[in-house]
Order: sequence, then C-alpha cells, then structure tokens
Amino acid sequence: MAKLRTKTRPGQSADDGEKEISRAGIQSVDRAFAIMELFSERRPALSVSEIVELTGLNRSTCYRFCQTLKAIGYLDEVERRKFRPGLKAISLARAALSSRELPELALPYLRELQRTVGEAVNMSLLDGTDVVYVARILSDHLITLRLYVGSRLPAYATSMGRAILAFLPEQEAEAILNKSDLLPITEHTITDRRRLKAELQRIRARGYAINDQEMAIGLRGVAAPILSSTGRPVAAINLSIPRPLGPTEIEGSLAPRLLEAAAAISALVKQLGLD
Repeated sequence: MAKLRTKTRPGQSADDGEKEISRAGIQSVDRAFAIMELFSERRPALSVSEIVELTGLNRSTCYRFCQTLKAIGYLDEVERRKFRPGLKAISLARAALSSRELPELALPYLRELQRTVGEAVNMSLLDGTDVVYVARILSDHLITLRLYVGSRLPAYATSMGRAILAFLPEQEAEAILNKSDLLPITEHTITDRRRLKAELQRIRARGYAINDQEMAIGLRGVAAPILSSTGRPVAAINLSIPRPLGPTEIEGSLAPRLLEAAAAISALVKQLGLD
C-alpha cells in the first residue's frame, strides 16, 4: 500500500511534517470528543457558551467544532447555537453496546429476576466515573427514572456504581472518587468522601449496595456486582424500587434473589472467560 505523504516546509523533513500533522490531527480528535463527552442525562443539550466554559476552548474554535460535528451528523442544533447529540452519535453508542457480549447473555437471568420480584431490573458497566446502562427491564410501576440503554449516571451516587466501586482495589476506587464531582443530586445524596468510603466498606462486607433516594426522591435501589474469576467487578445489576421498603424486605427477600442472579451471571462470566 502506498504511504501517504505530507507537504513540508523548506528545511523540514517529510517525517517532521508527518509528525506535525499527526499531532494536529490528534488534538482535533481530542477536542471533538471532549465536546461530545460533555453531554449526559444531566446535560442533554448545551449552548456554545456552556461548552466554552466547560472545555476552556476559544469561542470561535468551539463553534467551528460544533458546526463540523453537526455537518457530519454527530450533533443537532436544537436552537441557535445550542446543540444536542445527533443520530450518528446515538447509533454509535448503540453499536458499541450491542458489541458487548455480557448484557445479551445476562438477559435471561435479568428477566427471571424481574418476573420473580416484580421490580425494574438494570445492568450497567463502569466507564470512567460513570456507570453506563447496558440492559434495562422495566416493571409496571409508573414512577421511574427516564433512563434507557446507553444512559450514564455518576457511579458515586448510584447503587450499581457503588457495588462496582466497593469490589475494586481500594486505590482504584479512591482514584475514581477523586476524579468525580461529588455533587448532591437530592438532599439524600452522600457527597462526603469519608462517608462514601465507609459505605463502600459496608457494601463489600454484606455483598450488595443500597441507595435510598439519592438519585431521585421516592426511588430506592439495591445492587450487586458481577465478578470475574479474579474477583474483579465487570458489571453490576440492580433492582429499582419506587416505593418505601419494609425494615426486613431488602435483607429477607430482595437481596437474596438479587445475589442469586448476580452469582449466576458471575458464574457465566467465569465459564465463558468474559473477564
């Protein structure tokens, strides 16, 4: 295959020219993805001014990037100078999720768990400081978060995120917490780093995490990790419960069924070498 050549300035070698173009190209890709990664459940649409503030990019540079991403379908302009992820971004996310083997193999266990307990069941993976939903089976309850496969939530404030963090090596979990913006989502959200670390220790001791209205008022979550053959968490599953829970309901009923499903999926991970 013929090697692509780049134009060089007088006194500049071809290799130097290629390195310069490579550096510029990498920077452009990095900036484009930095913009795309700003969008989340809490920031579904952003103005150019907001993107400038969050990225530190020059306003005109930022606007050119947004227009380029719009032109190729990765951003939509919903209002003048206000953007949201476009259809290509959504398709790319779905393609990435569909390539994951574990969620598809876990679905029979998740469906059986949902049928048994009658509550919404979810599965997520850890990505940076967030959990990403890769499977979601709804219940008949009317009250629920508006989430879908591909949704991202901060790991520190979710039952599934904490179930994963609790079983990671302590230094790794602490590094993730240090990178997280520990902001209160509701009045119940734990944001104190010492309290979070103590909570992770409790989760590891009992095997499951509990979230009591920290993501949304009225919503509770119980989560357990999916563990690899080395004991490393590769995912988490949870029950999302939009009602008050009795004092013994979690320990006596919900947690045992959840842990049973998590153990079955973990066995599958080990058997098929998905870790």
